[in-house]
This record gives sequence, structure tokens and C-alpha cells, in this order.
Amino acid sequence: MESKSKEEEILTAFSDFWQTYAQRTKGFDSINDIKTFFDVNISSIGTGEHEIGKNFDEVVKNFSDDLREMPAPISINFFYKKANLLSPTSGLVEAEAKVIIPMEDETILNFHLRFTSVFVFKKKKWLLSHNHVSIPANEQDIGSAFPIDALKAKNNRLKQLVSQRTQDLEKKTLQLQVEKDRTEKLLYNILPRKIANELLDTGKTEPARHEEVTVLFTDFKEFTKVAATISARKVVEELNDIFFHFDDIIKVEQLEKIKTIGDSYMAVCGLPEEDHHHAYKCINAAKKMLYYLEERNRKKPLKWEMRIGVHSGPVVAGVVGNLKFTYDLWGNTVNLASRIEGAGEAGMINISEQTYQLIKDKISCKHRGKIEIKGKKSVDMYFVG
Repeated sequence: MESKSKEEEILTAFSDFWQTYAQRTKGFDSINDIKTFFDVNISSIGTGEHEIGKNFDEVVKNFSDDLREMPAPISINFFYKKANLLSPTSGLVEAEAKVIIPMEDETILNFHLRFTSVFVFKKKKWLLSHNHVSIPANEQDIGSAFPIDALKAKNNRLKQLVSQRTQDLEKKTLQLQVEKDRTEKLLYNILPRKIANELLDTGKTEPARHEEVTVLFTDFKEFTKVAATISARKVVEELNDIFFHFDDIIKVEQLEKIKTIGDSYMAVCGLPEEDHHHAYKCINAAKKMLYYLEERNRKKPLKWEMRIGVHSGPVVAGVVGNLKFTYDLWGNTVNLASRIEGAGEAGMINISEQTYQLIKDKISCKHRGKIEIKGKKSVDMYFVG
């Protein structure tokens, strides 16, 4: 004997369910037999009040109400049934039937119903996951006509339900869009736009090597000593105000902010998009930072002196972290830029030989000679004139 196809299995489950529902052999207690056909995630919608449900408990209650109101068996005679496999574990049944319901006043309701049911395969059997029942508007001439007032009432309830479901869907869609916009805004605040878009589109980003970039570091002279003389809140307020203006400057000069580390501010130009003027733009940003700080010191009681170091070369860039994303740079270029900043002087822009060669035709500089940095290595340095 040949085994049934999955479509045949689904149709058998569909027929068994509606036969159990129609026969109601145990009266109200038939609900215990009926709900064995339900998937735990079942939802139901249709023209009658008892078909409206959003979850398992609501669907069971609706069918229970139906059994309580109409305990006598009803007749469901299917004249069309078709099953389509949606996936190896889900299928759709579309069917049409003549339905006869005996009423308590001995009248008979005889009308046409259309069924759309989704089944899922769980626990080695096909279970009803979603059920939709409707009265076709263009086929009301089968047997005795369905009472027009009742039909209109059912139709109005369906319209109201569809309208409510549409509003709920629109509300959820709006909520999802708000969350999406919030997520995008957050990512754009902490990552370069190109990297953020890559992360949003694919869920991941690939590290990349950039051969020609310029890295800028700043920090404040005797920061620890000055910070010890004021409150922690004042320290944060001061740094926040200064770095807020630095953010504006690098945005204008088309640099990417990488991070702040204590009183140090790190930025880069030339990635993730290539920029042939990376060194020049970093120097311009550094000049504006110093100018802003000088102007601020004239107006504020607390005076800050700042060193700036700039170096050009290759780096590797990428996103690290899972819960908290960080876009960072690695390589000798980053280390040397930090060392050059540390070897600088307050109020000056200290640059390496590599950066000098890129900007010497546009910006005047003063050669400092070879300056020893950490690791007992001597590096040619220049002050931007």
C-alpha cells in the first residue's frame, strides 16, 4: 500500500477536524476533541464571531461558545478541497462547502462557506495553525438564502475586523519603523555611515586595510593635575563641551571620529572612503581645534592647553564587539601617531616626516629634527608653522 503524500495527509487532517467539529458527538465537551487539532500558535478569523481569535486560548473560547450556543450536529458538505505544500512542514488548504445549521426555532440555515486553513507539521502530525472562514458575496443562491440582515451584520463585523487588523498592522509597522530609525541613528552616531549601512544590510562588516590615511591625536597638558582641582561633574562638562565642538570641526573637514580615551581625542581621514587630501584635511582640523580652544580660554575661567600629533600611513580598520559596537584602527601608524602627539608641545601641531611630505607644498612647517619617542626610536618631526 502506497503511503500518502503530504498534501493528502493535510487534506485528511483538514477533513477530520471539520468532521469532528460538525458532528459534535459529545455536545459541549466536544471542545476537548476539537482542540487536539490545534497548533499552540493557532489564530482564527472569519465572518462569524466565533471565528475571531488571536491566540490558542481565544480560539478555544470561541469554539466553546459556538458549541454552547449550537450543541446539535451541523452538516458541512465539501464540494471542493485542495491542499498546497508551502514548505516541508507547512501547508495550505482551500475549500468550499454547503453548510446546513438547524436552529432552535426549527428553521434551517443553508448557505455557502469558503475555508482557508494553514496546517503545520508538529509532533508527527498536521495541526491547524490558522483558519479563515468567509461567506462568498457573489454566491448566495445555494439552497435557502442566508437571511440578508444576518449576512449584512456578519459582513459588517468582518469589515470592522479587517479595519481593526489593518490599523493594528499599520501601528506595528510604524513602531517597527521608529525602532529601525532609532537603530540607524544610533549606528550612524558611532560608526562611519558606510560601515553602519553594511552592518544594517548584512548583519556584519569585514575588516579592511587602508594604505593611505592620516591619524590625529589630541590630549591636554597636565590634565590629571587640573582635573584634581575641580569636581568630577565639572571635568565631564568641560570635556563634553570641548569634544562637542571638535565633533563639529571634524564633520566639516570630513574626518571620522574614532574615539575618546580620557582626555584624548582620536580621529582619522581617508577611510572608509579614500581621500587623497587626508593629510591636508587633518591639519586643517587640527588648526581649527587649537583656534577654538584659544578662543574658549579667553572666555572661560578654566584654561586648557592641548597637544596635537598627526601621522600618515596604512591602518587596518574594523568593527569589534557584539553588544557594544566599536569602530577602531590598528597598526603601527596608530601607535606612532600617539607617540608623536606625546612628543609634541602645548599649542602646537606636531607631525611626522610622512605627513610633512604630503602637505609641505601647501602648509609651512618647521623641522624639529629627530625626536626620541617611546622605545628609544628617533623620528623626524615638524611643527606646523
